[in-house]
This record gives sequence, C-alpha cells and structure tokens, in this order.
Amino acid sequence: MVDQLEIFKVELCGPNLIVIPQGSTLHFLYSNVQIESNKVLKLFSTPELKNVIIDLFKVDHLDSIIISSIIRLLQQAKQTGGQAVFCNACENIQNLLQCIKVGTYWPLFETREAAIQAIAASS
Repeated sequence: MVDQLEIFKVELCGPNLIVIPQGSTLHFLYSNVQIESNKVLKLFSTPELKNVIIDLFKVDHLDSIIISSIIRLLQQAKQTGGQAVFCNACENIQNLLQCIKVGTYWPLFETREAAIQAIAASS
C-alpha cells in the first residue's frame, strides 16, 4: 500500500512507479519535501518496481529543491538497471528541463501512455 503523500503523489503501474510532483517548495515546508522524497526513494527500492515516470501535468514551475529530489530518484532508477522518463510537461517545464539539460539523460514524452509504452518497448 502506498502512503498518501502531499508533495509527491505516487501511483503504481506494473514495474513502474509514477511520481506526480504537486508544486514547488514555496507551497511546502522544506523538511516535508525531504521526508517525502525519502519515502518515495524507499518505496522505489521495493523489488517489484524497476522504472520511474515523472508525470509533470500538475506543475508549471519547479524549483531546485524539487528538481534535486526528482533527480535523486531518476539516478536511483538508472543505478538499479531501470528506466526513468518524464511526461506531460508544459512549455515552461520543457524549457526548464532543456535549460538544465536533464533531457539529455532522461527523455520527455508528451503523455503518460507514451512514456509507459516506450518503457515497455525497450524492456
């Protein structure tokens, strides 16, 4: 069972952990961001989960603290042999990901369905 989280909503879809950031740290306490980030990392360490999909449909801005938390999770997926991708990014977020060159390491898909299909096809 997945805890109900406030900052990073999570869904399970087969071997995929879908993480949905709910906003920037301006809306949350820094300590809560760190606590939830660690909970998501711990959840991802369960053996049945292999891949991470960051679904960005709820945000139009991310700050460095949230981005750092997301990147820790994406790196964990890579280190354990899984895949990590982004999906549903608005133009603002697309520009941000491009600017910080995150798309070089983790691809961005237009929809969650496209992300799931791409992961399944390359597994």
